Amino acid sequence: MSVPTDNDDQPVTVIVPAAVPKTVGSRPSRPPGVTLRLATIVVLCLMLLVLVGVVVVLPDLVAKRVTEEQKPAAVIPLETSPPPPSADTQRVAREKREAENKLGIVLRKQTEREAEGVAIWGGQDYDAALDSLAAGDAQLQAGRYAQAARDYEKVSGQLDALRASMPRRLVSALQAGEAALQAGDGPAARQSFNVALAIDPAHQGGQKGMLRARVLEEVLALIAAGAEHESRDQLDAALNKYASAVSLDARSPEARAANEAVGARIRQREFHAAMSVALTALETDDFADSRAALTRADGIRPGTPEVADTRRRLQLAVQRSRIRVHGDEARVLERNERWQEASEHYAAVLGIDSKAAFAQVGRARSLARARIHAELDAYLAELARLNAPGPRNNARRLLDAAAGLDAETEPKLAAKVGRLTDALEIAQTPIRVRLQSDNLTDVAVYKVGRFGRFARHDLLLPPGSYVAVGSRSGYRDVRVEFTLSAGQEPGDVFVRCQEKI
Repeated sequence: MSVPTDNDDQPVTVIVPAAVPKTVGSRPSRPPGVTLRLATIVVLCLMLLVLVGVVVVLPDLVAKRVTEEQKPAAVIPLETSPPPPSADTQRVAREKREAENKLGIVLRKQTEREAEGVAIWGGQDYDAALDSLAAGDAQLQAGRYAQAARDYEKVSGQLDALRASMPRRLVSALQAGEAALQAGDGPAARQSFNVALAIDPAHQGGQKGMLRARVLEEVLALIAAGAEHESRDQLDAALNKYASAVSLDARSPEARAANEAVGARIRQREFHAAMSVALTALETDDFADSRAALTRADGIRPGTPEVADTRRRLQLAVQRSRIRVHGDEARVLERNERWQEASEHYAAVLGIDSKAAFAQVGRARSLARARIHAELDAYLAELARLNAPGPRNNARRLLDAAAGLDAETEPKLAAKVGRLTDALEIAQTPIRVRLQSDNLTDVAVYKVGRFGRFARHDLLLPPGSYVAVGSRSGYRDVRVEFTLSAGQEPGDVFVRCQEKI
């Protein structure tokens, strides 16, 4: 026969002595009474063994998480069936099994929370759960299974509550870390961000906060060094320290504020220096340097009234300077009697300031003189035009217009007037010309007169172009063109009709 033990799931075999067959030479059998008493003792021992197995071994076998636990216990073929377990024994076994099941659930949840870093962020709540777990274990070891199950149920709830509190704890840890950073407490900030990253290792805010916390002491030292330089008015050195602090922690409000403040002071200093250069250059008419300095100042502080006002002053100064330069150049050109070029400079002045009176008067004067010079040059370049009455009359009017000019101030114009006057006198002096014919041809000169038949006839004619015409009965008319030029001796003009019709 076999009965369950508390060592494993396999039954333990109990050996019951069997009847030994008689052999030759064996001892004589015992009396019947002795044999009956012996059998009775054996049966009582067997029943005692069965009772012990039910009370001690059976509850452990029931607690196993296998299918065989749900099956009824195997019937041990005994010569005599043991009595069924009592109700208390079954209750104890059930309570123990329930406590152990809850313990398994608790251990699984504990493993999950440990993997989630509960040892870092759980704090007192996790300590309380561990205390409850220890209390449950103590109850289990003492055999108080129902109390142990209740303790394990409490632990399970505490672990679930810890899991549910993770988002809240994350927010709280991040806020505490930021507060510690603001207070300049590096260790506290690192501790808070360590809790946040234990809850969510991939959280960007936590990662950035931890980076800031790790360099906080260095950032504060750089800020302090920058403040020391700033107190000594060593602004460039201070800016270098503040910039280094910002490069370590771009989100540090202290570093950023200090960096911006000293940067503003440096820009203000550079702005005033640039404006000083611009104004000084403006006073000395160094417009290029003034403009460049204003550009620097506007780049430092864009849109300031100081730069705008100085630019207006610069523009006016440049205009006055250009007007002065053009006016001076025009007057020099007038003295050299280069009237057309002078008029162009006066026009440039009017392009800058259309109300400049001196430029209006000067341009009108220059254009008038330029026209006189142009007309004089045209006659002098082609004096033959004076041979015609129309051009001679225009030349006389031109000389009348130039008559009031001062020869001392305008020697070039006076020379041209003199040359044209002389040419006009010559052009107005009659020239002797001889007409020759054959006493048979009637001769006439257009716009001069008819002279009849002659062999030779002299005329005094002003310079110009003429046409002599000859006619004779029975002969074809002839036409002879001739020109009398001032200062030149003309040749004889022959007018004869010689071709018969």
